[in-house]
Parts: sequence; C-alpha cells; structure tokens
Amino acid sequence: MDNGKVVIKKERRFKYAWLDEDNFKGWLAPHPTDRNKAMCISCNIVIRCCKTDLTRHAQTPKHINKLTNKNQSLNESTISHIDEVKSTEIQLAAFFVEHNVAFYTADHLIPLLKKVCIKPEVVQDLSLARSKCSNIVKEVIAKRETEKLVENLQSRRFSILIDESTDITDTKIMCVLVQFLSTNKKLKTQLLELIPLDATDCSASKLFKIFKEALEKKNIPLKNIVGMASDNASVMIGRKNSFFSHLQLEVPDVVLLNCICHSSAIVASKACEELPKSCENLIRGIATYVSGSAKRCAILKEFQDFFEVEKNKILKLSNTRWLVLHKCVTRILDNWDVLTNFFILAVHEDKLKSAETILSELNNITIKSYLLFLKFSLHFFNSFNAFFQSRKILVHKLFENSQQMIRQIAQNFMTLEALKDIVNLDVENENNILSLDNIYVGSECENLLATLPLEEAQEIRVKCLKFYKTAVREMLKRLPYKGAFFQHLTFLNPDIALFDEARIKIKDLSCIAARIAKNINFSTLNYEWRILPSVFNNLKKKELACLEINEMWKKILEFKDCSEEQMFPNLEIIVEAVFSLPHSNAEAERIFSIVTDVKNKKRNRLSVETISAICIARSSFQAEGTNCINFEVDSRHLELHSPQNLYVEQCSSSNND
Repeated sequence: MDNGKVVIKKERRFKYAWLDEDNFKGWLAPHPTDRNKAMCISCNIVIRCCKTDLTRHAQTPKHINKLTNKNQSLNESTISHIDEVKSTEIQLAAFFVEHNVAFYTADHLIPLLKKVCIKPEVVQDLSLARSKCSNIVKEVIAKRETEKLVENLQSRRFSILIDESTDITDTKIMCVLVQFLSTNKKLKTQLLELIPLDATDCSASKLFKIFKEALEKKNIPLKNIVGMASDNASVMIGRKNSFFSHLQLEVPDVVLLNCICHSSAIVASKACEELPKSCENLIRGIATYVSGSAKRCAILKEFQDFFEVEKNKILKLSNTRWLVLHKCVTRILDNWDVLTNFFILAVHEDKLKSAETILSELNNITIKSYLLFLKFSLHFFNSFNAFFQSRKILVHKLFENSQQMIRQIAQNFMTLEALKDIVNLDVENENNILSLDNIYVGSECENLLATLPLEEAQEIRVKCLKFYKTAVREMLKRLPYKGAFFQHLTFLNPDIALFDEARIKIKDLSCIAARIAKNINFSTLNYEWRILPSVFNNLKKKELACLEINEMWKKILEFKDCSEEQMFPNLEIIVEAVFSLPHSNAEAERIFSIVTDVKNKKRNRLSVETISAICIARSSFQAEGTNCINFEVDSRHLELHSPQNLYVEQCSSSNND
C-alpha cells in the first residue's frame, strides 16, 4: 500500500508467440523453472519477461556480436536435418545404455514420442520425476482401470482365479483375477488385485477373510461369483477346510474348476517317478558339465558341426521338471552320438570322474530305452497342456479332451474292450491289461528293445507299464472326464448347438441352469434350446460354425424374432455364465511372471502396492488389446491426476498441521 493506494503487481509470463518474431528468433527461450523469466541462449543470461527488456537486450552490442559469431559458426558447419535426426537417435540410444533399458522398448518409445511431443510448449512444461511417475501409475492409471473393472463385476456374473505365491523378495502375495464376458461378448480375464499376506498365518480362513474384505471394499457382491479356478493345493480346494469350502458357504452353487494344466503337471510328474532316477541324473549331469564352461560349449559345437547336427544347447531341467523334460530328452537323443564322442574326448583330456560317469550312462542301452519311451509318452502331456494354456474359451472342451487324453494313454496298455467305457475304467483289473509283449512304448523304443535280451526288455516294459498305470490312475482322480455338468458344458460346441444329430445326450440345459442360473424359467430356457437348430438354415449354420466360439454365440444371441424381440434371452444368461468359467489357472501364473519381470535387480525395493498397480495396468492393457501408444486418456484420468489424489499423504499431513 502506497499513500493509501493498493499497488497490484502485474505477473509477467513468458509468451511462446515471441519465438515466432524475427527479432527474437534463434536466441530466446523460456526459463526452465521460472515462468516469469526468459533466457538468452546466446549470452546465457536470465531476462525479465517484459518485451521492452527483451528488445533492449537484443540491441546491445554484446548480444549482437555473440549472435553474429554464432550464426557464422553455424554457417561454417551447418547441421543438416538428417544429421540432427541421427544425433537425436544417438542420444536416445545412450539413454538405453546408461539405464539398462531393454532395446525392444524402442518399438513403442519412438511412436509414443512422435505422438506426445507435437507441441513444444507442452514438452517444456513436463515434470515427471520418480515419485510422481509412481503415484500416477498407482493413483491414476491402475485406479481408473480398477474402477472400470469393478463397474462390470458389480452387475455381471464372473469367476475368480486365485493363487498364492512367494515373489523374489520372499513376500507372500495372493493373486486375485476375474474372468467375465463383456457387453460385446468378449471374454476378459483381468487382475483385480495383488494382496500382500502375513506369512505367519496363511490358513484357508484367513485367505478367504482377506479376499472377502477386498471385494466388500469395492462393493462387489459375492453372489455374482459363478466359478473358481485354482491349483490343486489343499488350502485352496480341500473338502473340509479350504478357501473353496469357505466360499461355498457364501455362494453354495459356485463351480470349482481345478486348473487343468496343473492337474496334468501332477499326473506327468507322478508317472515319471515310476522310472529309474538314472534318466534324470544323466540329463542333469550333461547340462551341468557342458554349460559350466565356455570352452566345453565351443567343443560341443565343433562335434555338432562334424556330425551335421543342428547346433542347439543342452537344456537344463527346471524345478517343475516334467514341463521341460520332454524337450530335454529330445535334445539329448538328437545329440546322442555327438555327446558320446564328446565325453570320450572329455574323459581322455579332463580326466574327471563326472565325465566317466556320464560316458558310462551314455553307453547304457537301458537308459536310452527309457529316454526314448519318455520322448514318446510325454508328448501326449505336452500337447494336452499346450492346448489348455490358450486364452481362448475352452471350458466346453474340458470333458471331451479329458476323455480323449485318458484314452490316448490307456490304449497303449489296456484292451479295447476296457476302453469302451472310460467313465468306469479299471486300471487295477489285470483282465483289462494287455500282455507285456503287447504294451506299446513308442516305435523308436520298440526298435531298440528288439535288440536287447528278452529278460532285459521285459524289465523295461514292466517299468513303462507302471508309468502308464500311474498316469491313468492319476488322470481318473484329477481330470473332469465324467459328470453331467461337465458333459453338458459341451452345448457351446457348434456341432451340438446348431445340429440336431449331435444332441442325443444334451436334450435340455436344466442341469447347467440348476447350478448357475436358478432364477431363470427352466421351461422357457429349454424351449429356446430346442428350437435353436431350426432357426437357421444349413448355409447360415455352416457360416456360424466357422466363427470363433464367442463370435458364433454373439450372433446367435443377437437374433430377433418377427416382433423384433430377442429370441434367446434365457439362453444368453446361461451362455454368459458358462463363458465366465475358466478352464485353467494359467493367467495367475502369467501375473506372477509379470511380478518377477517387474522386480528386477534395479527395482527390488518396489512396494507390493506399486507392483500391484503395475500388474493391474498391464493385465488391463492385455485384456483390452491396448498399449502405451493407443492408450486413451479420458476425463476421469484427468480428474484423478490432481495433487489431492496423487499426494494424499502429503495433503493429509499439511491439513493436520
């Protein structure tokens, strides 16, 4: 206040329009931190944001001399546009090197830079440090994706995929995924939350309590859960006191689906235990001996060159050994002669006991016989597992593919008469077992056994028979090959849905409706099911049958009668509920793979909350088919991007102060 008058200070801001004026071109720039200041990049001084001051500075002799010298220097060594592009690419590559960024991220980074760096004034005002970036992921992107997901779950039937694991920092985490059919009939499997657990108490009741509280916090009704998929851990699926038994008390008709991939893993693993450990020891011994030395790897490649064998590495067995056992076995058998000659040289030059042991086992025909048998038998399990690792809708394939898998293994050692009734297959009845000579162990193994003494060959066949028996016995315990519910799920199959000839065993859908949709009218539902084949002509049926299963049913359920009313409203309820049933728990394992990927050595201090946010965002992007380039920012994102939301703790503490 001056003599009773209020003096209002005018705030002067940098105007980007000045950059287009000839008088200021080539030397004027905004101050990097203070918007009320400008900079002369020729003289390297700060100037007040006042056009008069800027003009006065432009007319000073010192400035004119520096600008003249700069222009002369530029004229002497003019940088072309191509060279400027090259220089920028080199600087970006240096960023990748310094911060150990994977090179494949450049495939998205450059298009993203071209998209967001259109306006220079926006780039100049960017401020994104470590904390702010982390908060945006947690409080904006992940929160918005969770909001959209919760909106769907509050009004739609869905299944849960549950798994618990220990990440690389020994923190117990429970992964909660959901699977549902969106409004456009697209199947979506997304991460709802990664929940940290108290490692001292991971009982079934505690796990369910934490899960229930997480859903209640988001106002997601438990009654909307139609199914649950998990691995075969007793704490998850046990009969008396498990996560599922607690869920069943809340949702009595919930459907349990043991992960088909995990079940097949257990089956194969238990069957492999019937074979001698010498096979596994040989695989591990060769991999350890060769991979432990660059010199040995180079020598092995020379042997592969000489024998004209493809130059492949000898694979190591993982902890879940059966998953790669088939590949390991195949790789060693393909290099059998190469390895034999390699270890003859190794014994002579290295004079190590381990090399002598491996060479002795490579000369053992019995071990080679078992490996040839594993190459043949494990192929069935690998194909079965690979099929159900798919993200496609396959719940309707569980019944028939499980029966097919049991039959494929059983036909190698059981009579044709016994195979007529898979549901009542009796492995223990000796009358159902083929004679030892007729047990099939694969063509390569059969040829090798023919060269062995009868007694030795018979002993190998006995071991292989034990493998087969254990495999079938475990499959009968674990695979969904029987039961009216799983059999009726095959109604989704176009051959059954659209054609009368294949409907002998599925006359109506009451069995499914009684389990997952009790509130609908059974009579109307069964009427819709009965008339479905007659609605479409043969040409239309063939067109529908060629589509993906979800697209086929989308078109069927969109069909309207002459009154323009939906023709299959009750059938739509059943289809949506069945589509939401997961066929495996593979998505949960993929989430844990993301966790491991995120928590590398340079990011091992990330909190579970931050990791959960990253995984939620990536899971949502995968489900929606989006990426950082085509990701769209909506009004809700901008609303969440506020200091009050990004810095909740800081705002709360300042308010308290």
